[in-house]
Amino acid sequence: MRGLNMKQKAMKTLSIYIGIIGMLLLAVLPAKAASEAEFRKLSKTYTLRADGSQEVRVQKELTLFTHAAMNSLYGETFIVYDPDFQKLEIHESYTRQKDGNVIKTPANALVEVLPSAAANAPAYNRLKEMVVVHTGLELGATIVLDYSIVSKAGYLPELDVCCPVKELSPIKEYIFRLNVPAGKAVHYELLNASAKPAITQGSGMKTFTWTLKDVKPRPYAYPSARGAMGQVQAVSSGMMPVFIASTWPRYDEALKSLKAQFQPGSHSIIEAKVAELTRGIEGNPQAIRNAIAGYMTELYQLGRCGVSLQEAGYRLRPASEVIRSAYGTQAELVNLDVTLQQAAGLEAEVAVCALRPSTKDNQGLSTLVSVVAQSKLMPEKVALTGTEEACLQPFLTVTNLEGKPLTMEAYLSAKDMQQTDTLQVDEAQMQQPAEGWGIVALPDPTPIRTLYAYAAHTTIPESILLPRTMNCTLETFVRLPEGMKVTPRTDMEVSNACGKVTFSYQPTKDGVKVTRSLRISRQLQTPSNYKELYALLAEWRDANNHTLVVKKTAE
Repeated sequence: MRGLNMKQKAMKTLSIYIGIIGMLLLAVLPAKAASEAEFRKLSKTYTLRADGSQEVRVQKELTLFTHAAMNSLYGETFIVYDPDFQKLEIHESYTRQKDGNVIKTPANALVEVLPSAAANAPAYNRLKEMVVVHTGLELGATIVLDYSIVSKAGYLPELDVCCPVKELSPIKEYIFRLNVPAGKAVHYELLNASAKPAITQGSGMKTFTWTLKDVKPRPYAYPSARGAMGQVQAVSSGMMPVFIASTWPRYDEALKSLKAQFQPGSHSIIEAKVAELTRGIEGNPQAIRNAIAGYMTELYQLGRCGVSLQEAGYRLRPASEVIRSAYGTQAELVNLDVTLQQAAGLEAEVAVCALRPSTKDNQGLSTLVSVVAQSKLMPEKVALTGTEEACLQPFLTVTNLEGKPLTMEAYLSAKDMQQTDTLQVDEAQMQQPAEGWGIVALPDPTPIRTLYAYAAHTTIPESILLPRTMNCTLETFVRLPEGMKVTPRTDMEVSNACGKVTFSYQPTKDGVKVTRSLRISRQLQTPSNYKELYALLAEWRDANNHTLVVKKTAE
């Protein structure tokens, strides 16, 4: 009877333990909140002038509803530009308070700083970031900002636009406008929306105008990776409408202009670095690949600056300069990676990853989300680059620098995960909720935990794109201290159209073999079928399935 009470006590303690974990998980989930603000009007106009210069004009009227909107979310506007080739002009900047009083932005609230992405990259210290600090803010106030960035002729060879629509707050009226010389052909498309442009012509210019009403905000906590891969997920899922436009005759012509930037530079510096990396391993391709990968991994991790291709004007420093300076943009590092491999006699080329329009020639360089060093030989014992892109390549346009389609190497894509290990339980380190009882927690691998954000709620309003599919099997042999055994567990399986999750517990002579498996085969999740993904990950996330209750055996 005493044993039964002890068991009940242990199970009660376990339930409390698991309940606490559940509450902690819920605490970190994003809460659905009312809009922090509302754009009364948001207008973006892209103009290609007859002389080859370009202008981007942004006009916004934004009404604030919360202190968070005032103090953090919209308290400042950040504008990055290159003063060597571009001119920033602020036409209007003021705050219209709730009672109609107008507070103009003072000169000392226009602060020019170095963009953080260029902080450790002297070659890009010329870039500037204008911080417009909005003043006179209060609940109900409306921020009015109107500015232009004018690029010199020749800096950008063609009009090249990729402009997401949704903001974190709703937009009452969104206007997107293209102005091009009347005789200039332009390719354009509005992804994930059906609105058509109004087309007018006059004064030698042709104008395309889209007017969207009552644009819903993008989900505040939309589950996605950061940066460019997050943009791919948002667009490819259908959640984010995007305007793309290009005056390039064809997409491969745009890539040809980019290819011209991928230069080795000083051959002597390249050859010296190859000789240094391959000394003593000449004639061994795998060893050479490993050596170059080891050198590049350090640069990718420590020497990468965050300046984007677009911010750099689609220009690259040559590979030899990256060696000399020990840093580079992603594209510059990829150029160096490929250059070193080719100089060492290995097969490698640049893979260009871009958003996928309905017609490829609608896109220009602004749709590029990443470039990757595409290597035929897999490196060993280094962190692979390009894995995120490879896992998302069904939703991307992937080509070489000449515009020819590429399939990224299989070793970069999502792979089956098979793992067998042994867990030796130490009684002294084991959680002991009651005398004679213990709790053993099994590790949850990181690749699966990265998917937790994608199953935070039972319902979602938007489709979401997972960063990868999953097929994971974990075998863990749990060895218990002498005189202890696992309380019996029932095997469990959940299977649906999205995949399958299983847990099995098989006693062994010194403990138990736990087999855990998760398969998620559907990458795009829609609101109608999302519950199937939620069911799988909710079962996997249940800490009880990864927890063993053990007890001392009777002497």
